[in-house]
Amino acid sequence: MSYYYFYYLVIIIFSNSISVFCQEQRIYRELITEPTKFTPEYKRIISHDELPVVKNELSITLKLYLESHGSVWYNVFHKGRWETSNISIPALWLKPNDSVPFPSCSNTGNSNIGLAMDGYGFLLNRWYHIAYTISNLDKRMNFYMDGEWVGSFSIKYIQGQSFIFNDGPLYIGWHRWKGFTGQISNFRYYNFRLSHSEVLMDYSGEDPTKYNDNDESSKKYFIDLTIAFFLGIMVLAGGLFIHKIIIRRRYQEIPNPM
Repeated sequence: MSYYYFYYLVIIIFSNSISVFCQEQRIYRELITEPTKFTPEYKRIISHDELPVVKNELSITLKLYLESHGSVWYNVFHKGRWETSNISIPALWLKPNDSVPFPSCSNTGNSNIGLAMDGYGFLLNRWYHIAYTISNLDKRMNFYMDGEWVGSFSIKYIQGQSFIFNDGPLYIGWHRWKGFTGQISNFRYYNFRLSHSEVLMDYSGEDPTKYNDNDESSKKYFIDLTIAFFLGIMVLAGGLFIHKIIIRRRYQEIPNPM
């Protein structure tokens, strides 16, 4: 009976070896599904603990409908404790009067830096699909409108600077200043960087987590899986070796009837 426990232990160790190396999953949470009305006074606040765990990358996609332009800078989404810090990743602002998008972020060189998307102001009373992606691996923030890649910001000092992620809440439709008047639907928060192809999948209503054309992520997953496989083989081989030793010792302990 003890042998069964021994083999059961080997199987547990083998399974845990694989799970340790393959535990990172590409997931998202849809925070808003149906069209939701936002006003300068109405907002959504999502705590950090309610969001997928982010290490070095994230993406946000949503559909946005503006009913009026603001007279001051106003916010679509912002993550960070604005009461005590200017650190913000991710963040999307709209400029006064014409609602030109200004996707922004924080890095070790500047707490508020981004893209002034002049010429891409949102028209009123129509829906737009927006995608915001950021990656410390690529050192780049990308911005998409209706599936089209329209802007990018890259860190210049690759070795010396990096984006700063934070554990503050996610504000939707509001910041320290008033928010916008309009609607938001299909607001998704991803724990990885969407590629352009995956942005197009989200734009068409598909699930990008079921498909991965990110070469670096694919290579990393293959390497982790390979390591987990060989680690499991080593554990299994070691278990069999120990098992043989146990059998040999028990055989030697059997008294000779002669």
